[in-house]
Formats: sequence, structure tokens, C-alpha cells
Amino acid sequence: MMQRSLSHIVRKSIYCGRYFHTTAVRSTLTQVPMAPPDGVLGLVENYNMDENPNKINLTVGVYKDGWGQVTTFPSVAQAQKIIDMDGQMNTDLSYLPISGCEDFKKHTIDFLYRDGCPHDGPALIDEGRISFVQTLSGTGALAVTAKLISSFISTKIWIPKPSWPNHTNIFKKNGFTDIYNYSYYSEGQLTIDKWLQELRDIVSKDKSGIPNTIVLHACCHNPTGLDPTRKQWEQIIDVIHELKMVPIIDMAYQGLESGNLIDDAYLLRLCLDKSRYRTWPNGLYLCQSFAKNMGLYGERVGSLSIVTPDSIPKIKEILESQLKQIIRSMYSSPPGYGSRVAKLVLSNDKLKYQWYDDVRAMVARLKSVRTMISERLGWEDIINFEQQHGMFYYTNLNPGQVKILRDDFSVYLTNDGRMSLSGVNKSNVDYLCNSIKATLHKMH
Repeated sequence: MMQRSLSHIVRKSIYCGRYFHTTAVRSTLTQVPMAPPDGVLGLVENYNMDENPNKINLTVGVYKDGWGQVTTFPSVAQAQKIIDMDGQMNTDLSYLPISGCEDFKKHTIDFLYRDGCPHDGPALIDEGRISFVQTLSGTGALAVTAKLISSFISTKIWIPKPSWPNHTNIFKKNGFTDIYNYSYYSEGQLTIDKWLQELRDIVSKDKSGIPNTIVLHACCHNPTGLDPTRKQWEQIIDVIHELKMVPIIDMAYQGLESGNLIDDAYLLRLCLDKSRYRTWPNGLYLCQSFAKNMGLYGERVGSLSIVTPDSIPKIKEILESQLKQIIRSMYSSPPGYGSRVAKLVLSNDKLKYQWYDDVRAMVARLKSVRTMISERLGWEDIINFEQQHGMFYYTNLNPGQVKILRDDFSVYLTNDGRMSLSGVNKSNVDYLCNSIKATLHKMH
């Protein structure tokens, strides 16, 4: 008699008097489907197994220097040395508070709202209108924001099309049930007019009384690298404010647009401009990260700050109480070492000015990469420095062309054609551009 496979059966023993009787119970784990691999990290795994000595990884948004190495910024390295020499700072491994390190909080708020928004920010600090928590980088800030808003304010979110793929994942997994995409980009151009018309047509007709939230890339849009001009941002924020939407600013790349960390906070400054927008009734949410602009990728250093309306008594304390509950249930408290490094860089004038120089040097290298590619391929839009910014460039290569680059030349881009420019340097730019030329010729 053929024996049945019970690989998906759990045996359950039931005590009946003097004997145990074993029954078979079908496991509901068999209903769990296989999740698709991450669109970026899955490609990294393939890259790591590739044996081609000329292989190029242009997938992950991690900054590499001109020799292809992920190196520590001089400002961060100096901060680490100071920490290493301070025995107490280096050996205290106790938990941080739920909302994070108090010194990190003070200096990050000062950096974002005093330095970054000198006209309107200091008053918000002095009036106690900024709720703040340290988070697991920008991704953690978005997740905490999503949980808070979906629990108390809205489950409707607008995300640009295209956008960082994890945006939809984060909001979907944290309570948002109505996820819309607004038109952002098509055939190499921003579609601002279409974007705003969609908001006017749909949001203005929403009579539910529940506000719509919207995700805004502060600068260096991921994946396209293409940002609105300052004038276009004014049009955009005017409409968002008029429609009483709730803005969530994702500022993961501050400094990587212009090389100037303060200049790149322009979207936050615009939203806080009291001469244009007196208040945001449901708050303004800033999800910020030091991963890219300090190179603290694995240390997970970021923050969520909420600019609260001035019309609700004790709203800052109320929101912070809820944020603490959310964080406690997610990961209890943030890690300590990275926040010590960031706090030291922000609080030490010498290190802070060195950091500003580090960011300028990083952006100068990324611009030189754009120029090298443009010279070899004739791609003029890649050096449109008025709107093309940051670490990423949207090549408009289709999935078939991306596959040829990967299979025939071991050049790895994400499937949407996004290129991480920091993976390009003088030693591989010719191989990259020749591979692209050969791919385009093959597809013709």
C-alpha cells in the first residue's frame, strides 16, 4: 500500500484516559504563498553570484567613491574616533528611550528647523509645536507615520507614479486601504499639470470628510532623479494646501541635490512659509534620514518630526504619546551608536563644517559621473542639473534591454531602468557605455 506523504500535516496527540491518540491536523501554513523577491535586494544576490570580472552593480542606492568603495565620510570617521576615545560613550550599551536620544533630538531639530528653516522654524521650536521621535532611518519614519495616520486620521494615500517601490509596501502594511498614484513622470518629462489636475478632479470631489494624505519626495526623486523646479513646487503645494491634504515629506537625500544641505531643505521651508500657508490642520510630517548624507546606512539613523497646528491644546504631547506606543509595539527603541555619531557631527562645529564639505564632494563626483556618461552616450538630459539630481538616473531602458545588460554584460540595473550613478567610475564607465550601446543596437 502506498504511503501518503504527510509533509504538510501536523500530528496532534490527544489524551484519552490511559492512552494518547494521535490525529492528523492539516497545517494552515500551507496557505502562505511565496512572496516575490525584493526588486533591488534580489538583484544584489544575483550580482554577488556573478563571476564576470567586469560586472557592475548599479542597483542599490549606496554611495561609492571613485574607486568603487563604500567608504566612511571624513566627518563621520572623526566622530567615531572621538567616541572610541570616550570610554563611557563607547561602552554604554543600555537601551535608549522609546523616542530616542534626547541630545540627538535637540541637534536634529536644530539642524532641520533652525538651520534649514531660519525664517519660520525657530518659532515652531520655541512654541513647542514639533513632535519628534528618533526612528530606524527614513524607512522606519515612514512606517511609524503610516501607522499613526492610518490609526487616527486617514487611510487614503497618494504616492507618485513612479516612486520608490517600498512606499506602497509600507503604507499598505501599516493600515492604508485606499492607495492612489498621481502622475509624476512620462517619457522623460515631469507631468506636473496632469498630477495637479488629478488631485483637483478626485480629491475635491471626496465628500467623506476624511482627509487625503500625499507622499512628496523632498529632492532627488527616486527612481527618476527628476525634481520639480522651485516655481513648480509652489504650484504643487498651493494645490495640496487648498485641498486640505496631509503632506508627508520623504527627505532621504537632503544635500544630494545641490551639495548644500541647507539649500536642499527648500520643500520643508516652503511648506512652513506662514506668508503662504498659515497652518496644516492635520499636521505636516517630515520623514528624514542620515543614511545617505552621512553614509550611516547600516546604523539606521533617522527621525520623524510632526509640525502640529497651533489650534489644538496639548496636541504635541498627545501625538508623542501615540508615537511611543507605536514604536514600543514595533521595535521598542532605536539603536544607539549611529545616533551618537550623528549627534556628534551635528553638535561639533568643526565636524559639522567637514560634513558639509563631505556632501559637496559626494555631489561633485555624482555630477562628474553624469558628465562622463553624457559624453559617451550623448544623453543630454542626464546633465540637466536644474532638474536632474542625486544618485539615480532613469535611463528609460525597457525590461528587455535591462535583461540583456544583465545576462550578456553583467551590468545590473533595476528592472525599471533605474541606474545608481555611484556605482560608475573612471575604471568602468567605458565598459558600461559600450554595453549599453551594444544592447541598444541588438534591440534594433
